[in-house]
Amino acid sequence: MSNKSQYVEIAGRVLVGTVGIVLVLAGVLKLVGVGAEDMVEGLAKANLIQHKTLISVTAIVCGGLLLLPRIWPVGVLMATAYWGGAIVAHLTYNDSVIMPAVFLALLWFGTGICFLATTKNVQLMKEKGE
Repeated sequence: MSNKSQYVEIAGRVLVGTVGIVLVLAGVLKLVGVGAEDMVEGLAKANLIQHKTLISVTAIVCGGLLLLPRIWPVGVLMATAYWGGAIVAHLTYNDSVIMPAVFLALLWFGTGICFLATTKNVQLMKEKGE
């Protein structure tokens, strides 16, 4: 593995991991109701307050999957759906979609550079006959 592609892959995993940590923290804060007043208020505005526990647990699961090295691609798919739903929820009450869109973009940017670095490493291994 070349050093450059290794550093690129690590940078991508750090981005994905950051989004995972944000999801876990947001889910926990919504569940316990501490420091998440604006998130709970957003759920109420979108008429989703009755699903607060389900949404919180989903965020925790998505974030947790992003933090597990062997199954983080599954977490990417689930987190993509989660952030897409967050964008739709924000649109229902005419709120800004910048925050969920930024996290979605970070998630896919990190995933993309991980994929490119991994692909580059596989090509290098094939060329060396490993």
